[in-house]
Amino acid sequence: MKSYYTIRMEGQSVRFTPEGEVAVVDAIQALSGSDRAGFIWQNLRNSHPNLDSRCHDYSFRKNAATRVVDNEGWEQIEEALIDYIVDKGLPA
Repeated sequence: MKSYYTIRMEGQSVRFTPEGEVAVVDAIQALSGSDRAGFIWQNLRNSHPNLDSRCHDYSFRKNAATRVVDNEGWEQIEEALIDYIVDKGLPA
């Protein structure tokens, strides 16, 4: 049985846990329009270490843990992401 949900946002697949937590890199990719979402997430974590503490690992596939975050944590990540996008001039 599939233990997650996928929603298409901005042409990208964004995964959610059954509890509604979002896969961080998926959401960053959809919102930033960048194919370097993992790199962006690493930069955000480096400049805002508290963001990662809001996340935890979830296995969407066997032996493949992905960082996920609840709505409140995502709001903090999204705020930092918007600042990053504006600062770097990425398409939004």
